Amino acid sequence: MDPSMWHKIAAVSGVAALGLGTYGAHVFKPQNPAYKEVWQTASLYHLVHTAALVAAPVTKNPNIFGCLLTAGILGFSGTGS
Repeated sequence: MDPSMWHKIAAVSGVAALGLGTYGAHVFKPQNPAYKEVWQTASLYHLVHTAALVAAPVTKNPNIFGCLLTAGILGFSGTGS
C-alpha cells in the first residue's frame, strides 16, 4: 500500500472521532452514568490513535505502523475498554 494512503485513512478516522465525540458529549444519554465515562475514554483513545496515524508515512515501516494503530482504534475505541 502507498504510505500516503495512511493520511487519507487518518482523515476519515479523524472525522469519525470528531463525530462520535460530539455525539457522546451532546446526544448520548445512557441510563447508567458510567457508560458516559466509557464513551469519553473510547473517544479519547480514538483521537490519540488518529493523531499518531498521521505520522505513519514517515516511519520506517508505514504499513505495519498504520495497521497496528488502526487495530488499536478498532480494539480500544470500538470496545470502550
